[in-house]
Amino acid sequence: MIFGPRNDQSLSVRRSPMVGESIKSFVWRLADVNACSYGDILALLGFNRQSKPWFLPGSRSEQDMYSSLGKALNVSESALLDVLRPPELKALWAPSVKGTSDMKVRAIRMCSSCVEETRYHRQAWQHALYCVCPLHQEKLIETCPHCGEAIVIETCVGGRCFHCASAVEGWSRHQMAMPDWQSQVNQGAASLTTLKRLLNMAMIVIRSDDLFTTDMRIREMRITETMALMDKAWGLLHSDTARQQLRDKLSCRWRQEIAIIGEALPLTLYDQADALALSANQVTPPFDMDKKVFSDRARALEIIKSSKHAAMQCENVETHELIKASPLSKGLGIKPGDLERLKLSGFFTQVNPTAAKRDALFNLKDVVAKFMNVPVVNRITDGYERYDGLVPKACLFTAGLYESDVLLAMSEGVLPVQIASEVKGTFIDRLFVHKATFQTLYTQAYKQHNIGLMPIGLLPTYLGTKRLNVTAFLASDFFKGIAGHDAPKINEQIPTCVLKRVEDRYFILNKWAFFNGRSKTKCLCALKLAKIDPILRLNEEGCGLFEIYPKHAETILLERFDELSPNYKGKKRRRTK
Repeated sequence: MIFGPRNDQSLSVRRSPMVGESIKSFVWRLADVNACSYGDILALLGFNRQSKPWFLPGSRSEQDMYSSLGKALNVSESALLDVLRPPELKALWAPSVKGTSDMKVRAIRMCSSCVEETRYHRQAWQHALYCVCPLHQEKLIETCPHCGEAIVIETCVGGRCFHCASAVEGWSRHQMAMPDWQSQVNQGAASLTTLKRLLNMAMIVIRSDDLFTTDMRIREMRITETMALMDKAWGLLHSDTARQQLRDKLSCRWRQEIAIIGEALPLTLYDQADALALSANQVTPPFDMDKKVFSDRARALEIIKSSKHAAMQCENVETHELIKASPLSKGLGIKPGDLERLKLSGFFTQVNPTAAKRDALFNLKDVVAKFMNVPVVNRITDGYERYDGLVPKACLFTAGLYESDVLLAMSEGVLPVQIASEVKGTFIDRLFVHKATFQTLYTQAYKQHNIGLMPIGLLPTYLGTKRLNVTAFLASDFFKGIAGHDAPKINEQIPTCVLKRVEDRYFILNKWAFFNGRSKTKCLCALKLAKIDPILRLNEEGCGLFEIYPKHAETILLERFDELSPNYKGKKRRRTK
């Protein structure tokens, strides 16, 4: 490296960095040749002498350090970067790829043979998946073989343990072949896809008995833990047999639950594993899937993040039975809002009630136990209709009725339901409801009017029209006359007793047509032929017709719909030349 002319910011003694040297190692060597401390050099370069910058790849602290070193050595930042970070390292530490900066482990690693040859710390050693030195086929170390204390940068620069002063030359070596996964993910830009696949698989197998994947603090992991985890992940990436064994093991464990919910829910992780899998170009060496990654539960808690951490903190709970709210909602086919209402009602119990909403956990066995009384049949009995073709439509146009209410009635045996064993999909996809009982329980005069207040925002779905028509409806003299003394109370919410008066006295065509699966246009034609005129008609810009008729119009449609509109097929198109 050629240095430029000196100036006021130049160091007294300038030295070139070694190829691939870590920033801290280079700064330590600069401190040695300038006869000052590491803190003094940091202060000279514009950093707080008491600070401990980590210099993560792509971080602000790293960029500031390159800039400061360039000024102190009178070289360009690009020239400095080319030496400190050669092309293969640039691709390995790509800051634009999410997660690559987190691959820099905190514990200082080193290869004893490399340091014995040239005393400086290599940047590549700090990559989490760089565990074996490719030059010497030697496993990297994190602690001194003599005293067991952690390696520090001074050890790599000085050649002696900072704690016991033992020389690196006398340290024992652990020879081993470089793992396949290390050679594959340390090939520069071409290996980034493999790196991401391996990390995703590792997040699945870090606790393969559990029901949901986890994030992990891989930069906090010890080298033995990393190697054990990556051996399992690499094996699963290439072994169809290993993945199938895990699938079979899980299927056996959740046999009763699969009969109720279906296969989609408990095997989610292994569906993800199949999607990540790579075709094996060579015979995968045998690996032990049951080998423990962490020494004990406490160590696992230090590494595992987010919901899995919360799961493992639950006392007296089998963590492999816990599942997050999101996959539970998706597997059951229940909307998140309905799942939340079921939780608030006490139907589902959250095992970690103090956790954040995104980290909510439920015991899958307890959840499935609520539906164990539902019969699983090969052939659906007559009179039953698909849940998703009946219930969501009823809930859409019945104030105060939610799918969670229907599920509660179903679990209590009030509403007869059946599960079709041959149908694939979620729990809701396989569920059939007794139509006659459902219509008896949840007519439009349902108990929803006892709930007190209804948000104005729900009125468009309740009335079956758009917001502008609803605004015009609330402002009409017709509505004000019905609301009477309750009109001043209507602001952001409307008393449901007012909606009950409307339903009891009048016929809302939009709502009735949708709820009964009738064509609104046919209904209009039938009422016109019956010579029944609307009491209120609204047609705001961008909205369809919204009409309210006398109450007896409903009877006319129920009794004479087929008679009054037998041949109507829609509006004819005008012919054009």
